Amino acid sequence: MPSEPSEKKSKSRTPNRRGAKNRVSSKKPTHVDEHVGKRLRLRRNLLGLSQDELAKRLGLTSQLIQKYEAGETRISASRLYGIAVQLAVPITWFFDELEGKKRPSIESKQSSEAQDWSELVTKRESRQLLELYFGITDERLRRKLMEVAQLLKTTDTE
Repeated sequence: MPSEPSEKKSKSRTPNRRGAKNRVSSKKPTHVDEHVGKRLRLRRNLLGLSQDELAKRLGLTSQLIQKYEAGETRISASRLYGIAVQLAVPITWFFDELEGKKRPSIESKQSSEAQDWSELVTKRESRQLLELYFGITDERLRRKLMEVAQLLKTTDTE
């Protein structure tokens, strides 16, 4: 008789596994999570916020922000809402440019160029250069600077 209660306990603890083989784990990040993380990094950098500053505003750790941006950790809907509020963008902003990306391995040339541009503008050096360039009030001087940059690029490739 003592074996009967233990059998009931083991049965009650066993979860229903019908169709479990066909389900994708909801805990593993997907290409969508990676895309949202990249957009998070882009917006944070465009605003000039550090990971630490954003983390403090959200009551999180900078390590968690880092994991979000790397696409290693999924962002819940409520957390994404809070991030969107702090970064002053609608939630849909994080999903922009995602429609053409069904799988990470399948990318058109255009979406690849957009991704390269997104990564370029997240670099501090790029932002500094843009700020300095547009800080030049004389349009003629800006054009001259562009010509010098094109000459430097040409001599660099030769």
